[in-house]
Amino acid sequence: MALTNTWIELDPEVLGRNIDSLRAALGPDVEPIFVVKSDAYGHGMVPVARCAGEHGVRWYAVSHLAEALDLRTLVPDATVLIVGAIGPDEVPSAVEAGVVCVLVSEEHAASLARAKAPGPLRCHAKIDTGMGRLGFPWENAAGPICSLAVNPAFALEGLCTHFASSDAPDRAFTDAQAERFASVVAACRDRGLPSLFLHASNSGGILRDAAWDMDGVRPGILLYGYAAGAREGTPDAEECRVRTRPFLQWKTRVLQVKRVPAGFPVSYDSTFVTDRETCIATIDAGYADGYSRRLSNRGAVVIGGRRRQIAGRVTMNLVTVDAGPEDNVRPGDEVVLIGEQDGSSVWADDLAGWCDTIPYEILTSIRTDRRVVKG
Repeated sequence: MALTNTWIELDPEVLGRNIDSLRAALGPDVEPIFVVKSDAYGHGMVPVARCAGEHGVRWYAVSHLAEALDLRTLVPDATVLIVGAIGPDEVPSAVEAGVVCVLVSEEHAASLARAKAPGPLRCHAKIDTGMGRLGFPWENAAGPICSLAVNPAFALEGLCTHFASSDAPDRAFTDAQAERFASVVAACRDRGLPSLFLHASNSGGILRDAAWDMDGVRPGILLYGYAAGAREGTPDAEECRVRTRPFLQWKTRVLQVKRVPAGFPVSYDSTFVTDRETCIATIDAGYADGYSRRLSNRGAVVIGGRRRQIAGRVTMNLVTVDAGPEDNVRPGDEVVLIGEQDGSSVWADDLAGWCDTIPYEILTSIRTDRRVVKG
């Protein structure tokens, strides 16, 4: 049984062009580490990883071991990096699968080292340079990290950090983070640690400064088409280092259309009342599908190549739309919740603006098990 009656459509050609645009901007020795956590930002990890692999992506990042193990079966020869913190009970499976884990503190490393495993755990050490979440504090990270390098429980292969505000207009804090990370790397080398794989830049960092590319970069929202200033068709895209576009569309259908008079109340609490005779279309979607209740009376969908405004409260399974007085919408018509149709569009960043959030939340909130891959 389908989870919902909405569905998403993926265009692998667009994703392929996004990957090619990124590769053209990077140096030949810089690895793109494609972030496919949270089911590839709601797009579906299986089709996304399969397409990325066909376009030469050899590194992937996920949050949890379960994601890594699923991904390992799809891309058996790729490097799979878990950017979250695994637990001691997960070490044997991680070692057997050959995935790379992140060590985030001395206590975390000690707990993993006590686990019984069939060999050393491949790992990167994460440095907290200002994000304030996971990681060794940068001020005194070099000593503990160098100790990890000689611990037989680990195969230390890399060092990383995470930028907190790389897409902010003021780059001062990201510059400071990059300098802190560089100081830790230099201190480790002064202590005799050999060169390791270094990575710091997320999508914002990639777009901001090529000097931060290092050995690898971790594009997430950039490859999904929503990095600020990089989306094709937006004013800043022509000047951007990488240009990408969304490759996901989210759709449903019209269930019923009724012509109503002026003064007609619509949906819970009658928060929308028609100001003219019009047609109200009820569509097969709601907040149970991930279509946010915050879009009530604010959002829009595309039907028949035109944007149509949400009329009234978004409910659990249904949404009402002001289809206009023209009587040109019919039951069964395709409704675009995210995407484009006949030259009209509504994208995840539009929904994010109406909901006062970010495209990440919109995309990862989509709940459907119906995916159509073009081609």
